[in-house]
Amino acid sequence: MADSFASKLGRLGSESLVYGLSSIVGRLLSFLLQPYYAHQFAPAQNGVQSVVYSYVPIISIAFYLGMDVAYMRNASNLSESSVEERQRVFTAPMAAVAGLGGVALVVALLFAPWLAPLMKLDATSFRYMLGIVYTDALLAVPYAYLRMSGRATRYAVLRLLFVAISIALNIVLIGRLHWGVRAIFFANVVANLTVLVLLLGEIVRQFRPAQLAHASWRSLWKYALPIMPAMLAVMLVENGDRIVLNYLPEPTAQHIYGMSAKDVVGIYSFNYKLGVVMLLVVQMFRMAWTPFALQHARDPRAPQLFSRVLTALTLACSAVFLAVSLWLPELTRIPAVYHYVKPAYWTGLAIVPVILLGYVFSGIYTVVTTGLYIERQTGVLPWISGAGALLNIAMCIVAARSLGMVAVAWATPAAYALMAALGTWRSQRVFAVPFEWLRLARVGVIVGAIYALDYTLSPQMSIGVGMLFKVFLLAAFPIALFATRFFRHGELRAMRALALRLRPSVL
Repeated sequence: MADSFASKLGRLGSESLVYGLSSIVGRLLSFLLQPYYAHQFAPAQNGVQSVVYSYVPIISIAFYLGMDVAYMRNASNLSESSVEERQRVFTAPMAAVAGLGGVALVVALLFAPWLAPLMKLDATSFRYMLGIVYTDALLAVPYAYLRMSGRATRYAVLRLLFVAISIALNIVLIGRLHWGVRAIFFANVVANLTVLVLLLGEIVRQFRPAQLAHASWRSLWKYALPIMPAMLAVMLVENGDRIVLNYLPEPTAQHIYGMSAKDVVGIYSFNYKLGVVMLLVVQMFRMAWTPFALQHARDPRAPQLFSRVLTALTLACSAVFLAVSLWLPELTRIPAVYHYVKPAYWTGLAIVPVILLGYVFSGIYTVVTTGLYIERQTGVLPWISGAGALLNIAMCIVAARSLGMVAVAWATPAAYALMAALGTWRSQRVFAVPFEWLRLARVGVIVGAIYALDYTLSPQMSIGVGMLFKVFLLAAFPIALFATRFFRHGELRAMRALALRLRPSVL
């Protein structure tokens, strides 16, 4: 049984690498733009684009309509279905996104002069935001089709192409033509439209308007609608901190932070994005996890498999947390790094470990709520994520007005921890999984002890001694795991094979 689990975990890991390759490279390349923005723009200017991209995933809920997830749920049962049935399952969600999203786009554009000030944005940035949201939405179902049909390579190529076009346009428009912040938005829309054109072949082959009359609209909306408020709440958890900071009264921003509200957003967002490595780990896992979990849902040993997945994910995230939180402060002490970015941005560096922790809990939440998707019990998700969103917004409002950036950042891991706890409780009632909580607690204690040692002792050391000490602390993590007999039979072989990128069948 252990070998079987190792093989399936290896497959999930390999699929995560394949699907995550585009996200890894794409995110890393996009991340390189963040120092570029911090070099080109003052914090307040950077704050404008940060606010736009904080609103984008929230507004996207009204454009996506939960149809990408609903499509994947329906497509997971079509392994032996006819071509017509596959086309029907694709056509309905694609039509919903294109049609209803198009109506929402037109209405929002008409009312842009009145809606933009409500979001503390200028009308031009608001209109670009709408263009980004709608073109993103048009790509959602086709991307889901590529994932569910196993076309990982094409998916990865298109995602990388989007990043390449976006980065090239950013450099030309900002560095040479001096467009300013709007160049970021224009590049995003152009890159989305380019990918959409390249996906037209798949869309035309699968989209059959004549089948709309025979689509199972009731079951589609029954699955998708509960996802929308749940996704909205999750997006509020992930972006609520920057939105709250954007609405800080200027006297409060000057009193607490000594700068304008847009400056605060720009500095906070820049440091928030320094947690990109953990985001990559969690995101690439999610890309592979959804189809993997749905395909293995009816396996008799699926609960045990899912339990091992959560343990493996937590272990990987813990290693990333230590590597980033220990070494990032040292990198910023390098003069070339420190002075390339405007020094004001580094005042928010202390939020990075907190943001990393938030991503860890978001990954845990993804796994523990899988049973709700499998058993079609998504109606409870809005309540779970809604509780997290309320906690997040409440903490952000209180912290932003009196406690500072680090306290605001703590709202994200607190919200995800609550959501993970509630999600576990509800999911276990319909799809019981024997999660290895004691093993996870052991990892948490080890990581916490190592981080506490670094936080307490490193500031008192010289740079050279401090770097040696950090090497020792990183080495102490696997040593502590072995010393406490953390690993079980077959797990080390699975990890070794995955590290060597061996095929899962070798395990």
